Amino acid sequence: MTKKKTFPKKKSAVNTGVLEAEKPTEISVEEITPVEDTFKVPPMPETKTSVPSFGRKKNLPTVYELTDHSIDPKTKQKKYSIVYMIKAEDIIYDPIKGVNRKIRYIPGEQSIYEDEQKKDAKVKVPITFNDGFCIVGVQNPTLKKFLDHHNQNADNPNRMTNTRIAFKVKDEQKKAKVNLKQSTMQVDAMSMALKMPIEKLIGYAKVLGVNVEKSTDEIRYDMKIKAQKNPAAFIRGLDNPLTEIKETLISAKEYKIIDIQKNRACWVMGTERPLITHIPIGQNPIDYFAGFCKSGEGERVLTEIKRQIEKHNS
Repeated sequence: MTKKKTFPKKKSAVNTGVLEAEKPTEISVEEITPVEDTFKVPPMPETKTSVPSFGRKKNLPTVYELTDHSIDPKTKQKKYSIVYMIKAEDIIYDPIKGVNRKIRYIPGEQSIYEDEQKKDAKVKVPITFNDGFCIVGVQNPTLKKFLDHHNQNADNPNRMTNTRIAFKVKDEQKKAKVNLKQSTMQVDAMSMALKMPIEKLIGYAKVLGVNVEKSTDEIRYDMKIKAQKNPAAFIRGLDNPLTEIKETLISAKEYKIIDIQKNRACWVMGTERPLITHIPIGQNPIDYFAGFCKSGEGERVLTEIKRQIEKHNS
């Protein structure tokens, strides 16, 4: 029996779905033509950002307020004259030229000085305060300059003091700054009273006339009240070198080292009272004696007082 020869089947091409003509053609780098970059990104539109108005100085009118007023017993509000007028001319001191000059407010004139105004210019009407106020807008700088230079303006640093004060500038911003400074000083003073070391607290309390025969908390509270009522004086007293001397003298008096009376300060030596210094009539004994101990012979007295205090404490 003859065997039938078998041949391997030819592999047929796999249909990839891409025609010969559609096959990508290889392109060399040299054949690529550079494209001119003419495209530019359009600029972003400008956006106007709104700036907050707070904290910026605005062109507000200047308000002048009469200084003379009464208080309404019912509303507790200030009461002014319904109408108050001042002459639209005055003679002031010019600090730049160092001479007295006549000023006038005449609408239409750029200067307030008579010698710089038109020869035929005349003052027509007085300046009026209605219900205690005269409001001058920024559009009237001449009137503002006239009132700022007037002798009856309490805020005029060059005013002639022989003229009665009639008005002042109502400056809320200035008032706010003063109030803020006062509040800050008050907080600082009270903080000092509450945090001061007990030895310093008691010594300063004695100088201020605070009763120290009580608990520490009570002394601190009394000192806090002192600081709250007059913070400037409280802080000033702490920085005053005489305060420490006064504390020393008060301690020496308590130890019966010295005796301070209305008219004299003296040593205590048994029954004898040798004179240290006389106290002038009308002077505070502690204040005067502390000033005496600051220089000259008083320095030697203070040194001896401190030595005897140390001896008592040793």
